[in-house]
Amino acid sequence: MRINFLFIFKFILLLVLISRVPYVECSEKANKIDILVIGSGRIIDGNIAAARKDAISDALLKGVEEYLTRYLGSQIIINNFPRLINDVIPSAKDEIVNFNILAEEKGDKLYKIFVRMKVNEGLMEEKLNQNGIIYRDVPPVKFLFLVSQMDSQNKDVIYWWNDPNRNSPLTSTEQVLHRVFQECGFNPVNRLSNAPEDRYSDEMRKLDLTDEDAIEWGRLYSSDVIIVGKSEIIDNEMVSLSLKTIDVKKRISINEDFQKERINQYGNEKEQVTDTLARAINTVVTRLSPAIISSFEKTDEVIMIDVDLRGIKSLNQLMDFSNFLKKDIDGVKAVVEKRIKANSIDLTIEFSGDEDTFFDRVKDHKGFPFISGINQKEGDGLIIELQ
Repeated sequence: MRINFLFIFKFILLLVLISRVPYVECSEKANKIDILVIGSGRIIDGNIAAARKDAISDALLKGVEEYLTRYLGSQIIINNFPRLINDVIPSAKDEIVNFNILAEEKGDKLYKIFVRMKVNEGLMEEKLNQNGIIYRDVPPVKFLFLVSQMDSQNKDVIYWWNDPNRNSPLTSTEQVLHRVFQECGFNPVNRLSNAPEDRYSDEMRKLDLTDEDAIEWGRLYSSDVIIVGKSEIIDNEMVSLSLKTIDVKKRISINEDFQKERINQYGNEKEQVTDTLARAINTVVTRLSPAIISSFEKTDEVIMIDVDLRGIKSLNQLMDFSNFLKKDIDGVKAVVEKRIKANSIDLTIEFSGDEDTFFDRVKDHKGFPFISGINQKEGDGLIIELQ
């Protein structure tokens, strides 16, 4: 019986080890994308070897284009087309892990091959990010635009925050900003349908806003990011655009950029200006977006938050509070009691995120009825008062 049991145990262990092999292999394959393409090479002066080499190069180029079309989507390609064809695609052969020629055929004028190739998705994503091309998932960030519009010929400057209660229609600049940011996956705030009823100071109505006044507009419209800037049409020949992004909650500038575009002389005048403005905005947004996304991406880093819990009346109340944190506050990994004092208990909270995020989630949560106050200590940590 002992021998049979040992045999069965070894057999089960072998099955477990074997069952893990496909998982590892699938994990490796998940990062390498198979592409099937046909490449062609022109036969010149009977040189078959050169035609075959050209056919392979043509297939690899088509494969990279197929990969980018499939995994970026049409709108990202449109937004970044010059950068893709000039900077990414010509050097993207380095991201091809390997290729196999499945079939080949010599014709009268062309040499054709059928190729299966693998693209390393991780390396390709790194190359796209290095070239400032939006590729990552976009967090649900809300944007408010404080961008003025000026025509240098008549010197008229249009900016809605001069008289916010008037509900002036969106300028052409705002319309293009809304469209481009939506196409990039962001959430522009519609100032016409979300107008706050608060009073506005004279400082907040000025054309050139300070960062603090701009942040106050962002707070009133419940936006995450403020886009401050101006667009200018210069002598009907050039569009000038400058944009600056500000994080409303952190009250800091994220980044800023500037772009000039010559107005194309085709179509009617309005279309010329709108198309040129769209090109300028696309270019600037492409350069600004990676830093914005990084600023709002959720972090998986787990930090330790010290909490001074006061007002505990019973062990059951402590258990209820601990369970509340672990079940209802997103990001809490563990609650550890460190020290029991006369009127309070020191806790350590393992939390995925930062202390400000934890503070806001507990403060704004309505599910635990016994919290009478939550405050940040002068140093690190929080004080939570229970009723």
